Amino acid sequence: MFVDIIRFIRMLKKLFGTKTKTHDEFPYLQTYENKDKYFVRTATWDWLNKKEIYVVKKQDNQLSTHTMDFWLQEIFLDANGQITVAELIEIACKQFRDSNMKVPANVDEYLIGELDRLVNELNIVEFKDQKTELPDLFNQPMSKQLKSPN
Repeated sequence: MFVDIIRFIRMLKKLFGTKTKTHDEFPYLQTYENKDKYFVRTATWDWLNKKEIYVVKKQDNQLSTHTMDFWLQEIFLDANGQITVAELIEIACKQFRDSNMKVPANVDEYLIGELDRLVNELNIVEFKDQKTELPDLFNQPMSKQLKSPN
């Protein structure tokens, strides 16, 4: 699901500098209280274009739509209830390595901060103690739900 990853990896390099981890131990992740929790979407969404989604949520009895930057969107799309926060960090690190890029030193802190924004500020992701199957309402893009079978 990582689209245009090279461009965003370069952006992260600018944010985090050239200092990188050479192992899979991340101090911020190790002390994060939700590291072993699963995370799930709690809002409907759809594709805005080939690279971006928008999320629809109800707030104060009104519908609002939101678009997100790259990492927020990637974390939201990965919020399928099947991976833990620690696994999210490992997946992101694998993407860096597979792209022959060094893993930024603070990638765990950055991604967890973005996940916390989705949970606490935008209220469109929740933590769960166990794997959770998403209902189609949150799993499928809205346009796919609206298509009627032939």
